[in-house]
Amino acid sequence: MQWGGGGGGGSAAVANAAAAIAGGLADCVVVFRALAQGQFARFGQGPKSSGVSGDPAYTIPYGVMSPAQMFAMRCTRHMHETGVTRDTYKAISLATYYHAQNNPRAVMHGRPLSPEKYDQARWIVEPYQLYDCCMENDGAAAMVLVSAERARDMQQTPAYLLGAAAGSEHRNAAPCHNAPLYATSSFTSLAPRLYEMAGVSAEDVDVLQSYENFTGGVVMSIIEHGFCSHEEANQFISYDNLVAPSGKLPLNTSGGNLAECYMHGLELIVEAVRQIRGESTNQVPGARVSMVTSGPMVTPVSNCIFGSEETL
Repeated sequence: MQWGGGGGGGSAAVANAAAAIAGGLADCVVVFRALAQGQFARFGQGPKSSGVSGDPAYTIPYGVMSPAQMFAMRCTRHMHETGVTRDTYKAISLATYYHAQNNPRAVMHGRPLSPEKYDQARWIVEPYQLYDCCMENDGAAAMVLVSAERARDMQQTPAYLLGAAAGSEHRNAAPCHNAPLYATSSFTSLAPRLYEMAGVSAEDVDVLQSYENFTGGVVMSIIEHGFCSHEEANQFISYDNLVAPSGKLPLNTSGGNLAECYMHGLELIVEAVRQIRGESTNQVPGARVSMVTSGPMVTPVSNCIFGSEETL
């Protein structure tokens, strides 16, 4: 399984499982992700290599060493070209932390985030402050996929996979920050394919689970999936619009990578299923269509859409 630069393969793993079942290669597939961060240079550890070659030789000598530094460059370009502001980033962080307060599983449950606390947090790398960045933690998440026919006979209410796609834009993996569509989250060509496969549009989506390596990638992803335009982003991507149950586009209703846990985004897929089943701690009433976008700004990325039985 290709995970891209992190969580880009989350929805793609679900797509692979569904393809195996549809193609008769398997009857039941478990999709999972397990992380023990200290085993592979996470938790703030720097590179342990004694030498640098290839693409990193063009970035590491100049201090571009971490994902935050790499993706900050894309987001800075995006803000410059579109006029998106950091208040829009703030709305995403505040909404996810709000949802985490209702989720007893969330790492940040009982640790609310206020606008003042967000503003006063230390800088990581512009345009990211602390609460723009995902967490690092150990844990695991898993989901079981079977055919639609078999799912109807099981104990849990089925959540049906309407579509799933994986890929990227033209030359998006170009080395040394040289991609032609640099200020994007890599979904520009993928989002239309997902909607066509699922037979729905952005207007049909009731709730969104969007991978947050950093808040800026979520902004790009929301725009590239057609929920708003660049010109509308600062107004549409607001706290009131992102919180359940009444927002126009409830976002990351379990707390997401920022406030629930960091399982390379697989926990977002689990939450998308909870919404269809009516089991979320921040339930969107009558949720019929639930979307996941996995891994903005990496290559490849992936996305998927779940629906209730009435969407079939």
